[in-house]
Amino acid sequence: MTAPTMDTSTRAIAEHLLETLRLLNQADNQRLAVQRGGAYGDVRDALIKVLHEEGWGRGMANEAVYKAMAYDMPLLDALIACQVG
Repeated sequence: MTAPTMDTSTRAIAEHLLETLRLLNQADNQRLAVQRGGAYGDVRDALIKVLHEEGWGRGMANEAVYKAMAYDMPLLDALIACQVG
């Protein structure tokens, strides 16, 4: 039996990090969500770094993560929204 393959593209990794960020934001242990320098911040920083690797400036990546979280939208839609203003 062959193990299922996992999508390891940069886009898939970014989507997984966004989903993790959403889970942390709703965690029962709210220290995970709000503690400065904690898990939420680390995952958010990692997501911005992944987007930066795809050619997004840090400012644009930061804005896209904010929009994706604030408006509960897919990351790709948030990235496109940032491009068009």
